[in-house]
Amino acid sequence: MDEVFLEALVVELRSRLCGAAVNKIFQCGSNDLVFRVWTGRDNLRLLLSADPGAPRLYLTTTALPNPAAPPRFCQLLRSRLRRLLTIERVPGERIVLLRFAGAGGEQWEVVAEFFGNRPNLILIDGDGRIVDALQRITGGERPCIPGQVYPLPPPRARFLLATGLPAIPPGVDLRSWLLHQVTPMSPLVASDLAAATATGVDPVVALEHFRQRWVAADFAPGIAVINDRPVLFAFPPDYLEMDGPQLFDSSSAAAEAFYASRAGGDLFGGGRRELESLVAKAVARLEKRLAHIAAEEERAAGAKRQREFGDLLLANLHLLRRGLTEIVLTDWYTDPPQPVCIPLDPALSPQENAAACFRRHRKGKRALKHIERRRAETRAELEWLGGVALALDELESPEELGALRAELAAAGLLKLRPEPGRARQATPGTLLRSTRTPGGFLLYWGRNNRSNDRVSRELTAGDDLWFHAHNIPGCHLVLKRDSKGVEVPEEDIEFAAALAAGYSRGRDAARVDVIVAAGREVRKPKGVRPGLVSVGHFRTVRVIPRRLPPAGDPGEN
Repeated sequence: MDEVFLEALVVELRSRLCGAAVNKIFQCGSNDLVFRVWTGRDNLRLLLSADPGAPRLYLTTTALPNPAAPPRFCQLLRSRLRRLLTIERVPGERIVLLRFAGAGGEQWEVVAEFFGNRPNLILIDGDGRIVDALQRITGGERPCIPGQVYPLPPPRARFLLATGLPAIPPGVDLRSWLLHQVTPMSPLVASDLAAATATGVDPVVALEHFRQRWVAADFAPGIAVINDRPVLFAFPPDYLEMDGPQLFDSSSAAAEAFYASRAGGDLFGGGRRELESLVAKAVARLEKRLAHIAAEEERAAGAKRQREFGDLLLANLHLLRRGLTEIVLTDWYTDPPQPVCIPLDPALSPQENAAACFRRHRKGKRALKHIERRRAETRAELEWLGGVALALDELESPEELGALRAELAAAGLLKLRPEPGRARQATPGTLLRSTRTPGGFLLYWGRNNRSNDRVSRELTAGDDLWFHAHNIPGCHLVLKRDSKGVEVPEEDIEFAAALAAGYSRGRDAARVDVIVAAGREVRKPKGVRPGLVSVGHFRTVRVIPRRLPPAGDPGEN
């Protein structure tokens, strides 16, 4: 979000929100805050996001998830802020200042920094001191530590268009010069003005046209595709070629459409993307490990051949002497026997060379045992991560996101900052889905690895039926028998199997094979990751995947 569009947003927000009462503040992602305010006429939602990949603010019409346990910074804002007084942008910077009144009339300010690699939301008091921040930063040129005076970035020597027109030096790269010497400016506006001069338009005339629209706040916000990239603009470019331009009634509407498209509908800010990136890196690392294990196996596979070489050397000691680097012998282990060249260590005696072959044989055998163990462990880790990735795809609430963060932290893949608001994690019982089959049998299935564990370990009795998509990540689903020995019609089995397929990685496939096993055949091996089980005897059914209606899961826990 560049400073030109940011100013358009601030103008809009100032006209709509100044004086609004703050009804509620909640944190719907690790970097996202939503202020629910009452203007006297409307209830509005203001989103502020410090997502490193997409820092932004705008009024949103989306009902974002409200977690039951607010994190530390969110709790602090709730206790301090009562009414929004003013909204301003720091000239020349992508920083927005939101001034609030507290319950006793005291002044507070939320500083929204939308620049650099570490965007931030900071609460400062009436004396300009930092009370706390979404991201505490202890190092660098501008540390953000509670108790210190908040430091604005040092001003940059740039010409303010609000005061007039600068003199444009002849022969300069206009786009680069505008970006470094003029404010407000954005890469899009600079490119458009440079394109204007390329068509013969006087750069001073083009810049003055932009300046007049800026001063008059004559914004026409929208989105378009320019040079194969989606862009968000406060003014439509006059000279750049656009594909599929869309204009909106407000800057907030344009921003919401732009970021919703860019994030693929992610309602969890950068929280989901952060974990998806972490899981993808872990999977790549494990796949690389499997390739290394395969290479080690190929090297260790020569262990048997080393034993054969040792036997051949012992059988032909009379042909050997110290100092030989190799010897050609008849290999009786091939059919028919063939000459084979055996490398030797010239510093060793014939008996010592044979003993060295047997040592390499024993070492290779030991290595093969470790290789099988490491391969099994790595494949189990990949299977577990497949379940995590599927759960990320299926996210429906911040509690589920928090549960996944906790699972990855327990596995050592993620460091969690201790926060009072995160003390209450969602329990596996709250992360189950349930419904009934056409015949009335109750079904339970998990939303992530930990709740899948609960399904398999706690809810599945020996006579129940257990379902899982075959050889792909998916939920653990149990069909509860009403009483021991009750026959389950095939229609109900296929219904349950179709749901197990629908809540698996094969949900978009035409048909999916699903394991059906008695509950007694499902075991949880000691020490394995959440969501991993071993299954004894089972059969498979091939079904068309199905899911519950999107409006909600009937009977959901």
